[in-house]
Amino acid sequence: MALSRYELSDEQWDQIQHLFSAYTTGRPSKRSNREMFNAML
Repeated sequence: MALSRYELSDEQWDQIQHLFSAYTTGRPSKRSNREMFNAML
């Protein structure tokens, strides 16, 4: 996987993924937490 300038590597994501809660209500998102976090970066 080729990373863009501000995207997280697998190792970086492994270190912070526990900070994001699991989706629990309503319709599930089409995007993963990692995709959304990279978009904010």
